[in-house]
Amino acid sequence: MISVIVPTHNRRSLLERKLQALEGQPGEFEVIVVADGCTDGTVEWLERYPAGFPLRLLETQGKGAAYARNRGAEVARGEILLFSDDDVIPRPGWIAAHQRAHAAPKTVAVGRLLLPPGLKGSGAAELPGPTLFWWNATGNNTSLPKSLFEEVGGYDSTHFAGYGGEDPDLAYRLKKAGARFVFVREAEAIHEAWDYQNSAMGRARKAGAAHMRLYRKYKDAAIAWALGVHPVLLVLKMTFLPWTKRLLGPRGDYELAYAWGAWEEYQTAR
Repeated sequence: MISVIVPTHNRRSLLERKLQALEGQPGEFEVIVVADGCTDGTVEWLERYPAGFPLRLLETQGKGAAYARNRGAEVARGEILLFSDDDVIPRPGWIAAHQRAHAAPKTVAVGRLLLPPGLKGSGAAELPGPTLFWWNATGNNTSLPKSLFEEVGGYDSTHFAGYGGEDPDLAYRLKKAGARFVFVREAEAIHEAWDYQNSAMGRARKAGAAHMRLYRKYKDAAIAWALGVHPVLLVLKMTFLPWTKRLLGPRGDYELAYAWGAWEEYQTAR
């Protein structure tokens, strides 16, 4: 059985769309919604929602996605955990595709994320595939055995309580534990990335800072090069991106903000 773990914070309309998309999906599954500091009536609405599948509600007090996901994993009854945020709307066959991916042990299955046309090139998470790296395993559309999740200690909600960093941190530990990362094209979902355009630069800066903290946590240069935060690379980015970012289109502003966040975090720690 799959346990779908959905952290949510004040996005009731998106959450409703997600749950509606899960109605009628084939396969044995439960859904665990972790309402993290919600003040928009999400909890009351969920208590009345007539779900056509097993639905469980947990509440946490605004402690962030990493903590909320860990809390959902603790009570999950499924052998497989499927992490998927409230702004990720699954397409038909999503559950079944993730279930088929776990024939082999220690599999981390990453589904395909699609962006609405208006968010193309914005920096919001999209994985067209089929090339897959360990850092592509995010809380948007990723499943793995509960036993493997527990083996590596789950999400680090201490170092990564805010935005960013918790996903590659978990994925790095999964890689070190011998996990097999597979891309599951059939497990498609639309990443609505709610209000991303209005917050993209702030998110990029926070992500850069979080990834620099991740590099410092493990002191592994492979992390820094993979996530684009190695000090040598940052010097090049900070030197050339202000003049060349227009060549990258909308992505250029995102990359510069990301580099700034990483550079500021690097300077703070020196």
